[in-house]
Amino acid sequence: MIEVRDVTKIYPNGAEGVENVSISIEKGEFVFFVGSSGSGKSTLIKLLMKELNPTSGQILINNINTTTMRRSQIPYLRRNLGIVFQDFRLLPNKTVYENVAFAMQVIEAPSRQIRRNVPAVLALVGLQHKAKAYPNELSGGEQQRTALARAIVNNPPILIADEPTGNLDPETAWEIIYLLDEINRRGTTVVMATHAKDIVDVMQKRVVTLKDGHIIRDIRKGGYNDEA
Repeated sequence: MIEVRDVTKIYPNGAEGVENVSISIEKGEFVFFVGSSGSGKSTLIKLLMKELNPTSGQILINNINTTTMRRSQIPYLRRNLGIVFQDFRLLPNKTVYENVAFAMQVIEAPSRQIRRNVPAVLALVGLQHKAKAYPNELSGGEQQRTALARAIVNNPPILIADEPTGNLDPETAWEIIYLLDEINRRGTTVVMATHAKDIVDVMQKRVVTLKDGHIIRDIRKGGYNDEA
């Protein structure tokens, strides 16, 4: 489903994001990318979602080589990706319902499908009672659940989450993790970058550790600091 082949990313200032990184992620996996700040995990996440282009190497998503993809093709790639950010990135002038519906409108989904899917996904994340609220009327956890609903409303095969619990208190962070786990159990591949050692240790999923732009550990089922 995701193939990263000998990928290097060097920034314009000469800083190296990742070097000769290779990884394969299968359909239905739940994978944590971990490592300290500057380890390369955020660079790798941004490469997967096509926010950055690699300096060398190849990235294949669903057998499509995204490395050579034209800019005009990127929106079609992202239809297969649900993306959740640390800072939510909600549209402030739209309600919860409208924020989630917007993701379907972008792909020109029929109105009938939008009216069916949006309430269903809001119920999944426990926000059906907040459908008419605006982002500034929500708690941090509610904003992140709205962002999560928006990411999955089109039923993407892959969900990429970049530090989705970074701005949340511990209890709320766990609510988001349980939702991600439920989404994964329904068949969605989940890739998540995180600093949250306690979450990684408890979840016992696949853990890929980066340091100085290299993958130094890849454990099929383990904790933050477990040995391969």
